[in-house]
Amino acid sequence: MTYSQNVNTTLPLFPGSQALLLKPDVPDSSTSQNILLTYPRTWTTPLNPLAHEMQNKAFSWLKARGVIHDSVTEKKFIKLSVGEYANWPFPYADAARAEIITKFLALWIFYDDIIEEQDDGQLHCIHQAIQGQTQQSFQGSPHLQCWWELGRAYAQLMSANWCRRHAQRFYEWVLSVRAESRVAQEFRQSRQYPSSISHLDRRRMNIGMIPNIDFIELQMNWELPQEYLDDPLHQELENISAEVVAMINDFFGYSKDLHLKWCNLVSCLMEEFKIYPDEAFEWVANLHNSRVIRFDQVAAEYLNRWDHRPQLAKWVQSLRFIMYGFSRWHSRAPRYCNQHQLTPHCRVYLGIEEVS
Repeated sequence: MTYSQNVNTTLPLFPGSQALLLKPDVPDSSTSQNILLTYPRTWTTPLNPLAHEMQNKAFSWLKARGVIHDSVTEKKFIKLSVGEYANWPFPYADAARAEIITKFLALWIFYDDIIEEQDDGQLHCIHQAIQGQTQQSFQGSPHLQCWWELGRAYAQLMSANWCRRHAQRFYEWVLSVRAESRVAQEFRQSRQYPSSISHLDRRRMNIGMIPNIDFIELQMNWELPQEYLDDPLHQELENISAEVVAMINDFFGYSKDLHLKWCNLVSCLMEEFKIYPDEAFEWVANLHNSRVIRFDQVAAEYLNRWDHRPQLAKWVQSLRFIMYGFSRWHSRAPRYCNQHQLTPHCRVYLGIEEVS
């Protein structure tokens, strides 16, 4: 049996805001249930062997710069499992590039947690700093200084065009987080969940996958020609991957989001379609697994259009590694949960399955 035959593909792919959702066939609620995200074995990758070393470097750097400054921020760093967070999605980055990626992603979560609750007023300065083109360091928060250092580091390795593109994508991510923060505030006041489609439309951007994708080129020491970036199939691959990671995050982050009173795709489905929590988890897993299949379909068409050029094929495979790597990290990091107590009598156990 092939991977696509082994996964429920009857669910909608959420191609846009006009898509319709139909309630899937799901089992009755039970005391406990195992729910799996599935990936073809061709998507799997081991952890970068530099992970532990890079985690130590990132910790020392963030502590020296004042981002980690007390027991609370130290515990936050530990719960992030930074070594796996940055080095499972980027398994073959060399030491110099792995250090930049690990520091960037670690700083990113610390910064994300700040701006989710309050605008820090530094958006334009950070946009400039991340471009890596400014010789003079920025004064201000430790985060801003760190962004400048990282921008300068990868500007030595990548073109000015790449740096500008990456900075613009990060800028757009910050704007999306501001919008999500407003939605969260409205939700806490009204207790009205948005529609599932509206939620996923926002999550596609604010999950941060689009700026992350840029690091494939840093890892490869190769930049995508503009003609590839402009290809609608390329853009579809990026969007699918962003949805996949958003669903992974909501899947393993359900209990955390419930505690923080944040919207979550599981909760949106429960509210919108009046279904049980375990049914909603099953639905999210099926949506995720459908996206994985769709990704490979689009990837085949994309590579065929460009005559299966080796560097482009490596880029596509690296994008698969990012999705798989983030899934593995979410399933193991203390920041998230691989089991959720949904009711006093119902618990779901979440896992990852690799299928031939």
